[in-house]
Amino acid sequence: MRLFLVGADFEENLALGILTAVAEQQGHSARVLRFNEEVEAASIVEQIVSAAPEVVGLSMQFQHRADEFLSLSRALRDAGYRGHITCGGQFPSLASAETLECNAGIDSVVLYDGEESLAELLDAIELGQPLSEVAGLVLPTNDGKSFRTAPRPLPEDLDSLPFVKRYRPHSQHLSVPFIPITGSRGCWGRCSYCAIMASYRDARARAGGKLLRLRSPESIAMEMAALWHAAGGAAIFCFHDENFLLPQPAATLQRLRAICAEVEDLGVNLDELAIIGKCRPETLTAELATQMSELGVIRLYVGVENVSPAGAASLGRAKQHEAVADALAACRQADIFTCYNLLVFEPNTTLEDVRLNADFMRKHPEHPVNFCRAEPYFGTILHGQISQRKELCGTFLGYNYRIADSRAEVLHRICAAAFAERNFAPAGVINRYMSLGYNAKVLEKFHATGDNAQALLVRARRLTRAITLDTARLLDKAIDIAEATAPDDFDTIEREAALLGLEVATADARWHVALDDLSEEMTAFAAAPPQPRQRSRMSALSDHPRATALTMAMTVTAAWAGCESSIVNQVADPAPGGMGGSVVDIAPGGMGGTVVDIAPGGMGGTGGGGGGTGATGGMIADPPPPGMGGNSNSDQAAVAGSTTTTASPRHFRSWTTGEIALPTRQHAVAVCHCTPHHRRRSSPRARVSSST
Repeated sequence: MRLFLVGADFEENLALGILTAVAEQQGHSARVLRFNEEVEAASIVEQIVSAAPEVVGLSMQFQHRADEFLSLSRALRDAGYRGHITCGGQFPSLASAETLECNAGIDSVVLYDGEESLAELLDAIELGQPLSEVAGLVLPTNDGKSFRTAPRPLPEDLDSLPFVKRYRPHSQHLSVPFIPITGSRGCWGRCSYCAIMASYRDARARAGGKLLRLRSPESIAMEMAALWHAAGGAAIFCFHDENFLLPQPAATLQRLRAICAEVEDLGVNLDELAIIGKCRPETLTAELATQMSELGVIRLYVGVENVSPAGAASLGRAKQHEAVADALAACRQADIFTCYNLLVFEPNTTLEDVRLNADFMRKHPEHPVNFCRAEPYFGTILHGQISQRKELCGTFLGYNYRIADSRAEVLHRICAAAFAERNFAPAGVINRYMSLGYNAKVLEKFHATGDNAQALLVRARRLTRAITLDTARLLDKAIDIAEATAPDDFDTIEREAALLGLEVATADARWHVALDDLSEEMTAFAAAPPQPRQRSRMSALSDHPRATALTMAMTVTAAWAGCESSIVNQVADPAPGGMGGSVVDIAPGGMGGTVVDIAPGGMGGTGGGGGGTGATGGMIADPPPPGMGGNSNSDQAAVAGSTTTTASPRHFRSWTTGEIALPTRQHAVAVCHCTPHHRRRSSPRARVSSST
């Protein structure tokens, strides 16, 4: 049986890699096709129709891209492909009925952690057996509906799964291999916006299994050692676990020490190994951070999310806001680079809540930060809460809501316009400046040290501080506009949003120059390959008890070395990747998994570190809030993509179309575009452009 797996590949997609390994373990062949952008669909269709594999698997991890994958499936059917099309990931696991019943030509949904289900599905198709006998699937019925096969519990023994098949060469961060890996699945949190944990909790409720499951330190170390040796003896390991840290700091330290001891015992030089992860703030102490730094942790994404007590409670973060300052301080003291995200907008946000978050930015300027809105992803607690209040609009492919406080909703719309490019463009200032401190740590860890390196590190810290403080200052201006202006004063809001957008764009032009200069110097400094202080060799391990197993693991994980990659149209990943520049989201099972979600809106994130299950493009800003001239009919028309409404031209000039010519110089800002949710590739963007 031939299986073609289609999914995002901004980084190595661990989900597709492990499904490839599972398929090959069962005697089937598998090939990965990259689908990062909608424009690649035609090429994918051509390749699949030409090769005619028996099965195509679609990795539909993110809700905001589901329409692209459904359109791809329709295009395959229209082009004559008659094989079996299946899909998986957190989104179709939660929206399985909707996915199968929308006439996209999909034959099955593989639910939750789907390794076993996919393997049995392939066998059943090959042998002509009834698919209804395969557990863990959702299948269509003859009447256009769907039904679930027998439930399959979440797998508890993660060590029994094969190592991820590395189907292409690793990305390089300043000449150092960057290697994604997972050491666990799941989380104990109940964040209201998290689609990953909504999926896992749904799986447990239907079939049982533990929410948090850990690989053994021995298994993790074996894979890391094989990858490290195959990569040439230097590597950055990015753990895409929902939480790299466990609830108890002592347990985290014990586990990390065990992994490092095992890795070192397998011939790895710990001085040439770096670790990246993410965590919930209450799990990190100063002592633990110091120990982690000594064991090679150079970067952590800390799940701050919202420092307002009311905002944190609304997002299901309990009292974590009380621990965030100490967690960031612990990272600073331990010299671990840290970045975070703020979900400053949620259904109950007030202007005071946003001010508290802006103040927090100012108090912690050393850490890069982004801010946005929490999005109601399908099946999440937040989705259920807003739906129950009958305040949700859109379709299962994209939802929207209004903030209850009218001034906070105005503020959200102002920010959606003025900060669109800074906060959400893949090459915007925020995504770029999140790389600075990380790049400095890579230089410090893997390249020659000295006055020049330290000077670059100092400059990176200064520039990071300056941009953070500038973002806080501009957010304060947006708050002041929303506070001083009546919610129905469209002209003033429109004008002030345009002027603020111009100010952000002007500042960004300066920041990009500074970022260019420093990035170029860092790249030049790292131009030569890293020179390890001591390079170990596999030949030195010939007497090791696990030498044979390690050599076999290397054969698997390094299969791509020196040969043509199986991925189609391979391109370089955005650097530095892995929680820098782009935000990474994870759910290893199913066909979801390690996929980079560029420019997240919502940045909904994982239960622990924020992650980014958000829709691209940033803060959605339609339909209009109450008191702004809208009504239910016009709102629904906006969602459906209609330009014909009962609202007044004045209303939709302000809140739907609006390119506004400023009285001086030729600048324009689009306050809000009303894009059909069911066709939206990214949430509505408001672009600020300037010319002299």
